[in-house]
Amino acid sequence: MDKLNRYFLLNINLILSRVTLVLILISSYVALAQQKEVKRDSLIINDSISGIVNYEYDSSNGENIFDGKFSFESVSSSKLKSFDYQAFTYDGEFSSDQKSGDWSFSDKKMKEENQKFVSGFRVGNLATGTENRISGEFQEGIAVGSWKVVKQDYVNSEVKDTLFFIESTFKNNRLIGSLKSSSNLITVQGYFNADGYFHGDWVIKHQTENQPVQENRTYEAGILKAYQIIIDGKTFDISYSGFDTTDVDDDEQWEDYTLQNGYFDILNLIDLEVEQTISSEVKLLINNRHQKTNDFIKNSVLAFSFNSEFDIWNTLRGSSPLGLGKFKVRKFEFSSNEQKLVKNIADDFQEIQSILKKFENNPKVKIGKPVHEKFNEAELIFNVYKNELSQLKRMVEVITSDAFEYVHREEIYGKIWPKLLFPVEVTYEFQSELVTKPHEFPEAPERENFNLDKASSLIQNIKTDVKAIDLEVQKIFKEMEIEKSLSNDEKRLVEKKGKIESLFNLDSEENDLNTYHQRYSELVLKLTESTFNSYGSLKVDQKKNQIKDLLRCYNNLLDFYTFLENLESKNERLDEAYTNTTFNAYMMVDMSERIKENIYTAFIESLRPYLFERLSNDFNCENLELAMEDISSVYQKMLELSKRDTRAEEKELRREKDPEVILSVLELKLKY
Repeated sequence: MDKLNRYFLLNINLILSRVTLVLILISSYVALAQQKEVKRDSLIINDSISGIVNYEYDSSNGENIFDGKFSFESVSSSKLKSFDYQAFTYDGEFSSDQKSGDWSFSDKKMKEENQKFVSGFRVGNLATGTENRISGEFQEGIAVGSWKVVKQDYVNSEVKDTLFFIESTFKNNRLIGSLKSSSNLITVQGYFNADGYFHGDWVIKHQTENQPVQENRTYEAGILKAYQIIIDGKTFDISYSGFDTTDVDDDEQWEDYTLQNGYFDILNLIDLEVEQTISSEVKLLINNRHQKTNDFIKNSVLAFSFNSEFDIWNTLRGSSPLGLGKFKVRKFEFSSNEQKLVKNIADDFQEIQSILKKFENNPKVKIGKPVHEKFNEAELIFNVYKNELSQLKRMVEVITSDAFEYVHREEIYGKIWPKLLFPVEVTYEFQSELVTKPHEFPEAPERENFNLDKASSLIQNIKTDVKAIDLEVQKIFKEMEIEKSLSNDEKRLVEKKGKIESLFNLDSEENDLNTYHQRYSELVLKLTESTFNSYGSLKVDQKKNQIKDLLRCYNNLLDFYTFLENLESKNERLDEAYTNTTFNAYMMVDMSERIKENIYTAFIESLRPYLFERLSNDFNCENLELAMEDISSVYQKMLELSKRDTRAEEKELRREKDPEVILSVLELKLKY
């Protein structure tokens, strides 16, 4: 009996202790749960994206510490025609200000449709557009597990097509293991080793209509060891000149390099080398696929953490930057002298371009060319340099690229050196005569005898020549220099001259010129050119006195274009004013007869031809404005005469052919 009692008491105590423990745990949980609170607030991420955030926090630690569920949403209107709204969303959880558990990010670009939908007690519109969505897992701010990126097309809020799909795994915040990425046109399958290096075989397949294309890139712990492109079953072995693919040597300088650093900038620095003999068409295809693959791999890998160049996850607190794959590249470090040469090349090339551009855009050049021979000579020499600089630009871009230190320079110098053809003399036109002069252009080094020193010397010699010519030009500019108002007037003068020449150009298909325009076109263009050249030959003080008058002349020439354009409608209006139309009921037609025939005939056959012939015979800036006033006055007088009693004038003008008599009868006096 005692044993039974003791057993019963022990069980009672055990049960009570467990009940007490459960009650304590429940109390603790309730206490903890009561400390969690939810806050809704505004938040700006990436310095420009504003939205609404809902998050939980532990009240014992303060509301500035995220702890629990977290969501962020930003919706903004778009100024682009391709979509109406852009929406950014985050969904996930924090644990003591560290990202934890499953997270997703979405970037939607949407165009609003007219079709409505109802959800609960809300009415909205369906939308069409694209969504870029990233999902993955964090543990204490470290990326782990399976991650996915998907870009999809939506039509009326339903998935229409998957444009882009990527999946891989993270361990300790870096990509580890296989990566699969696919779009409608290209698929990639690759691998990252335990240290996060590109490793093993990377297979890239291009979806093409005409011919299947596959690329095989083999990496060994980040070092590109082999590269092949297979087209229609034929394999082409690819290599990069100056790019080391051997094993790491302790005597050499090797560095980790990422896609963010610009790894593909190194590969794109020079043309691919193909071991087999290929046609230009195949070479173009290989280069094209190579570039598309580089872009696709870069976009695929960086898509886990970057959207429109901002770091998706580190825009928010609570995680470390993701390790998105890395490579091993050998660095051929610049010597102090090479660093100086590269800087000189960049600075000198920029200065050359600046001088050429300023000369080309200076309106004084056009004004001065008719009288300053140096402007014509300088323009031609500068154009020679401008044409050759377009070839040199590629060389300068390679030499000054950050990636240039990662290629063996001696192996690629000959591949980036352009074939420059500088003439020994220049021929230009000055005052309607051809002038030929010798000019000592810099000597270009041969392709097989080219290095950084010679590149720097060539660019420096070009700069020296350009600056020497520019110095002479600047002296002339200084002589031409006048106050700012005149400079602005000259700019307007050049613009007006160009507009006049464009409007009265008989060969232009854009102009709809009537017979009056065609009659005066040559006179207008000759007057414009002669007055412009005469102005250019004046001294500064004379230009000050002449510029306003010449601008007024050009304004009148522009008005003259519109004046001539309106003449045909004025003639039609006069014809209607001097025509009486009545309805013939017997014949059931309108019958027209000329009224005031003597006046109308005198105008059409004598006065109007006389006015235009008079202007043609003495076409100048002074007469033009007066002539337009006189011709307008005559047309206005003719309209007035059509409306009043003109029996006296008609009697006097019967069979009258003399324009001066006609003007007298009509009581008109010409101003020119």
